Amino acid sequence: MNVAFEPWIPVVDISGKRELASLCSVLTEGAKYADLAVRPHERVSLMRLFFCVAHAALDGPKNYDEWLEVPKKLPEAVNKYLETWKDWFELFHEERPWLQVSSLTPPGADHENSLTSVSKLDFSLASALFDHQGVRNEFDYPRLILGLLTIQNFSTCGLLSQPLWNGKQTAKSAKDAPCISSSMYHVFLVGRNMADTVHINICDFDELAMLIKNSRPKGDWLGRPVWEKMPKSGSDTNSTETFLGRLTPLSRAVRLFPSGSKMLYGEALRYAVYPAFPQEFNTSVISKQIKGKVDRYLVGAKLNVRPWRQLDALLQYNLLGKTPSHALNLNHLKDESIDVWVGTLIRKPGKQDILDSVESRIPISRSFRTEIGCAAYASEVKAAEDLAVRLGWAVEEYRKEIDHDWEKRLERAKQDKWTLKEKLHSTATIYYWTTVEKNLSVLMNHINAVGSADSESTLNAWRSMLYKTSFEAYASACGQETPRQIRAYARGLEILRRSKDNPDNNDEIEEEKE
Repeated sequence: MNVAFEPWIPVVDISGKRELASLCSVLTEGAKYADLAVRPHERVSLMRLFFCVAHAALDGPKNYDEWLEVPKKLPEAVNKYLETWKDWFELFHEERPWLQVSSLTPPGADHENSLTSVSKLDFSLASALFDHQGVRNEFDYPRLILGLLTIQNFSTCGLLSQPLWNGKQTAKSAKDAPCISSSMYHVFLVGRNMADTVHINICDFDELAMLIKNSRPKGDWLGRPVWEKMPKSGSDTNSTETFLGRLTPLSRAVRLFPSGSKMLYGEALRYAVYPAFPQEFNTSVISKQIKGKVDRYLVGAKLNVRPWRQLDALLQYNLLGKTPSHALNLNHLKDESIDVWVGTLIRKPGKQDILDSVESRIPISRSFRTEIGCAAYASEVKAAEDLAVRLGWAVEEYRKEIDHDWEKRLERAKQDKWTLKEKLHSTATIYYWTTVEKNLSVLMNHINAVGSADSESTLNAWRSMLYKTSFEAYASACGQETPRQIRAYARGLEILRRSKDNPDNNDEIEEEKE
């Protein structure tokens, strides 16, 4: 199975039909494909592979002028490059299997017990804390390749088996792969087709050097793809500290077998992550002040918080002139409206658990891509979040009024995962945020009208939608069937009405959030 020339990448063609495409086909005939048909972590891993091959094939683009020529030069350059390195893309090559360690061997005589199920390569198959036992583990080759690629980018820290790499036992406790730390959001521009998408996200060397050159001031910051010179041990910094080396990482030492549902699996290279190493080129960093101290953090996903609520932190158009640290590829197509894809895996901090995956495709207008537009967006998202806090207060007031023996009930329900308070709050907030997201176009209409005569009316439309939604969310969670419920409902409703009557007075909300 050749990863370069045989089909394994799930795509959607321009007619909407799903099919498998080869790596070479996506990079040389990308106009045939509308998009990838994959999950968020798979998209990130595939895009990084595309960029790695494109940069290696072009030995560039070195500057903006060369970047403009990428669509013309890339197909021929990729064809030539992949033909030259064809053997290095063989999945089961005896000496150089793609993205695997050929010299990996079992740690002892008990060969069978040293093997790991290939289902480990698919996060969705874990039934518990990375417990992949008891699941169907026969993978076809396309699924096997995609799983191998994504595990190298997104595997989490934790205990692993310890096969031998060139006779030396691999580490028992592994570190994170480079794309999972802090549940970092990955951001890509979306083009008209895959050829366009690849082009508009590629950064030239002048841009990249500003990001990572200081990490290796006396060495080669660009590097080469890992398959061109496979590491001999886990201490190889030419892969872990260079741009191309990190685009297709080797965070796990894997050896697959042509027939079988098991593999050898352990830790390979360790990749420093932000702030010990510069941010990945398609991620954003934001400053936060906590208890008087300013620190910088990767913009990462949070459970139950959709990407649009953090869009200003990702794009940072409201931080012009203040050393913004947005994704480098967002510098492209400066004077145009764009679509951005945002996604990642959400992991439990410091643990192996993958809690969820998240992705969104969001249209960004020219008005949004200004300091005033992005600042207005951030302000209105905050208004929505402040109202959500007050909704929580209203629900809590209802709960306290209706449940006089709450403390006793709570004591009896210690083993219950969902208390009455949690159920009511969950019902209200899910309704609220789901409805607000469905009406996100109302906010975008306001952003497009900022600075015009229509600005006040579009703002009123957005704010009115928020207040209406908060009342509906409150009603969805808090019943009014008995006299006690009616009294409790009225108490909570006073809190929501207070926010509507005086929407700019958020002092209490701010105090609560802190």
